[in-house]
Amino acid sequence: MGKVLLTYGLNRFQNEQLDKAFSDKGFGIKPVPEEKYGYKIGELTGELSEEKEHEQGLSIPGRMIVVGGVDKEEYAQVFKLLTDTTGKLAYHKAVVTETNIHWTSARLFHEVDNEYREIKRRSRLKR
Repeated sequence: MGKVLLTYGLNRFQNEQLDKAFSDKGFGIKPVPEEKYGYKIGELTGELSEEKEHEQGLSIPGRMIVVGGVDKEEYAQVFKLLTDTTGKLAYHKAVVTETNIHWTSARLFHEVDNEYREIKRRSRLKR
């Protein structure tokens, strides 16, 4: 798999901004349409062969960017560039792993969303 950003729920302008910021770093920007939310992450990144059947009617109630094809050492740079490029745009972020490569996009969004909510809940309890 080459370096890729899978984007969900971003508009054309936002995807173009990411493309401008990341293309010279070797990244491809791949907006994922709703009809492919039932595909496995690995199918979308090219790491898994495309299956014949996929879950249908799945939704993602927000925006998400999934980073694939980078080493652990690159994560900080990639996420800093994402923040610099997207400004105050709210979205979930995820990295392709050996586990989530087999999940659908919708499942990944919901897992990340649950983790985010748990982190917020714990930070409120600490106050």
